[in-house]
Amino acid sequence: MEIYVVKQGDTIDIIADKFQVQASGIAFINQISYPYPLVIGQALLIPVQDTLQQYKRPVTVNGYAYPYINSKVLQTTLAYLTTLSVFSYGFTTEGELVPPVDDTGMINAALQFGTEPVLTLTPMDANGKFNNNLISVLVHNNSIQEILIQNILVVLRQKNFSGVDVDFEYIKAEDRDYFTSFVAKLTRELNAYGYMVSVALAPKTSSGQQGLLYEGKDYGGLGAAANSCLLMTYEWGYKYSHVLYR
Repeated sequence: MEIYVVKQGDTIDIIADKFQVQASGIAFINQISYPYPLVIGQALLIPVQDTLQQYKRPVTVNGYAYPYINSKVLQTTLAYLTTLSVFSYGFTTEGELVPPVDDTGMINAALQFGTEPVLTLTPMDANGKFNNNLISVLVHNNSIQEILIQNILVVLRQKNFSGVDVDFEYIKAEDRDYFTSFVAKLTRELNAYGYMVSVALAPKTSSGQQGLLYEGKDYGGLGAAANSCLLMTYEWGYKYSHVLYR
């Protein structure tokens, strides 16, 4: 790492060329946003190539898709995805899985591209709505949880899923800790067989945010319980969101 003091006429590209490093690396290390304004006399950290390597992080890209996705869209997108979350598998109050329409085609397509298919678990009712009463039955009953987990394991093996994404929404506040415990249990049992567990979380703007999307989830607890978390920031700007930015 070297220090360079900005001179008259300097741009980030000129400095990068002088030190034979990437301009993007200088911008990242110094937290300079596009269009990369510089001030004469400003001290910049210049990363040598070996230093830059430690700042490179692998990126995991996930996409949710229904089995009826347009095949051309799927084929075009898979090349850019690390994981493909198949939406979705429901469950009954007895712990039986309720699969979507045939998802074999999209799973096989994902595997051909080296993309890992993920089983998305949702508490959907017969009308395709998130049912928090179904969640309550599950998280308060260990026997039902065990049946469901064993059924999930069977499907993971049969269909070559790499893991499970738990997408439970509108959880009752009183079920908050029970839900966290369920996710922790699911993670322990699936990890033992080499499967990963993620949990989908509605995006919050404050720690005490009110509402059914937030009060039933212990964000810190779920972060510790699952292997990873997915923040559904599309809630802020997609077609059916409460807040749509134009």
